[in-house]
Amino acid sequence: MIDTKAIRNKILDLAVRGKLTEQLSEDGTAEELFRQIQAEKQALIKAGKIKKEKPLPEINEEDIPFDIPSSWEWVRIIDIAYLTSGNQYPELECGIPYVKVADMNLPENQQEITTSSRYTNNENIGIIPISSIIFPKRGGAILTNKKRLVIRCPIYIDSNTMAMTVYSSDILLFIKWWFESINLGDLYTGTSIPQVNNKDIYPMIVPLPPLAEQKRIVEKIEQAFSVLDIIDELQKKYADNMTVLKSKLIDLAIRGKLTEQLPEDGTAEELYQQIQAEREKQEKAGIIKTVELLPETEELDDSFTIPSNWKWTTLGNVSFIVRGGSPRPIKEYITTREDGINWIKIGDVEKGGKYIYSTHEKIIPAGESKSRRVYPGDFLLTNSMSFGRPYISKIEGCIHDGWLLIHNLFGFDSDYLYYLLSSSYMCAQFTDKASGSTVENLNIDKVKAAIIPLPPLAEQKRIVEKLDEIFKFIES
Repeated sequence: MIDTKAIRNKILDLAVRGKLTEQLSEDGTAEELFRQIQAEKQALIKAGKIKKEKPLPEINEEDIPFDIPSSWEWVRIIDIAYLTSGNQYPELECGIPYVKVADMNLPENQQEITTSSRYTNNENIGIIPISSIIFPKRGGAILTNKKRLVIRCPIYIDSNTMAMTVYSSDILLFIKWWFESINLGDLYTGTSIPQVNNKDIYPMIVPLPPLAEQKRIVEKIEQAFSVLDIIDELQKKYADNMTVLKSKLIDLAIRGKLTEQLPEDGTAEELYQQIQAEREKQEKAGIIKTVELLPETEELDDSFTIPSNWKWTTLGNVSFIVRGGSPRPIKEYITTREDGINWIKIGDVEKGGKYIYSTHEKIIPAGESKSRRVYPGDFLLTNSMSFGRPYISKIEGCIHDGWLLIHNLFGFDSDYLYYLLSSSYMCAQFTDKASGSTVENLNIDKVKAAIIPLPPLAEQKRIVEKLDEIFKFIES
């Protein structure tokens, strides 16, 4: 099982240390941003909207818990936000939403406050404006560590709740994620009734990045957490079946749900054209045989939606597929000689494995001309018996006619292809296409016609990295 809570904590820890993003000179410095925030704070004080708090001591070396990038600044909460404690208000049938701690548990309020069953009005006295974060301030609810954004409309909060309102709305999301890295249970005072007060929060120091980097950090965190949310849901359903859990994750990956689509990757259509140019080059050079491509249509498949920079195509149009061969009678070619060639059989690999490392038998060199030579890195697919099982060869050898060789992967990461062909989507296609009277099998034409989602090459590599990382956690 994946400990997604621990992963979330680690991501937040890296984020607030500046280790999740690159520092760019064009971002400027947090010192410039801090001056802007102070100007906004002074404007609010001058307008009488907030009161002037007693300044706290400057931050010294002993206060700093870890190193941050040189373009960042350590600042205190009191310098970038103000706190407001809630109160008890009469409940009305209409008015401004009146939020209590229990409202944070509502499904609609898991990230931000969107609903409340209570309303009140206090002529704006004590109202919590947008660009705020609310959290429990009294009692056992503090230990739930809940923090919720106020970004839709102003609200009132009850006396068990506190709000932190940032002076600049631009920094709200970064401060929210920084605050998520803080355990409220470490802040409270009081023994009989735990309570968080202004004096517990105002002195806290925050690592403040330049605004542009804040936005990148928020984006990175939200992308990572969205994947972890998916994993949480899958683990609830398939906690007792690791095989199904892995299958569901692969299915999400080949739909573009686990990775970010980046403009610098280009498009799969561009990759497809590069593949065809390379294919034509190799055909002219006599490296591969000339084959007729299957016709491309605007919508090859509507089984699921893929990102706009991906492409539906067929496996045969983006790879070169040939069948293995068997010298007969095979017994006359089996040898134990040192110069024997590895004879790769389906029985040499286990179901669910990924790589072929060794063989039980070898054939004499004369058998090579009647078979098909493969090399380390070549991609193999079973086409009989347990058909449709993909493997990557780690050895040199020959394959019999129960294998298909998918090579010259001009635009494929072989590990991505492994995951793709392992997916339930592809397995369903292979099962549908399998033919044979007594033993079901796949022929070359049917494998070539298999419809696949093609991402840009750079994203293929990110998909592999993401799945490898997730599976490592699952299996640990």
